[in-house]
Amino acid sequence: MQWRDLCENDTYRERFPDKHFDLETVLEAKVCPLSVVSEESFIGFFHPEGIEEEEGFHFLHGSMSFDNIWDKISKSAQETPRHGDSCVYIVSWNDHFIILKVEKDAYYIIETLGERLFEGCNQTYILKFDQDTIIMQAPGESQQSDDKPSCDRKEKTDVKEAADESKIVMSTNNDDSMQEDRVPEKNIIYRGKEACKEYIKSFLAAIPIRELQVDVKKGLMASTPLHQRLQIEFHYTMSFVPKFEE
Repeated sequence: MQWRDLCENDTYRERFPDKHFDLETVLEAKVCPLSVVSEESFIGFFHPEGIEEEEGFHFLHGSMSFDNIWDKISKSAQETPRHGDSCVYIVSWNDHFIILKVEKDAYYIIETLGERLFEGCNQTYILKFDQDTIIMQAPGESQQSDDKPSCDRKEKTDVKEAADESKIVMSTNNDDSMQEDRVPEKNIIYRGKEACKEYIKSFLAAIPIRELQVDVKKGLMASTPLHQRLQIEFHYTMSFVPKFEE
């Protein structure tokens, strides 16, 4: 609803003809009682292996990496005094946004673009990463049960294709079909709530990073500056009670 309101604003529509509004515009429009705390926010870059030595990527030397940022967020979560307390970040990169909710015992990713999870998904989704979460090597196509929903099989295919063409699947203790005691240890890649970090790196951000690496190898330079294609921002947010004019 709020997005449609922005689309109907002539000024915003002129500035963003593709209707991909930036965070500053959303805050300016006051579509919800939200503010960003700069002191608790982070700006850094993905550091693809070996790319720092390529021409044009020297800006990565000494810059804060995604891993550095995640370490700080993870440490902050462990220092949270009470269970149930949370921090909320608006995470942005490559003209895309997700919501990251951080609690002492879990991470939550809220994504409005369902297509990023699997092709044909047109719904917002929420992923929870806690102590029971595991990321595992998916079985081969021949081993997958025929009675599995087609969207479930598609999800398993899409997730790791974004990273390196292998196949992985995420599971929690609520997934009866993928109980951890049924999965060979060698097939488990990551476990616990910190699997959220790998999900962002190896799925959500993997495709644009891989495209960048291909462009670099071919000597192609896109119109978007290199630093923008690797930059990721974690905006720490707080809600406030709006003041009504008398």
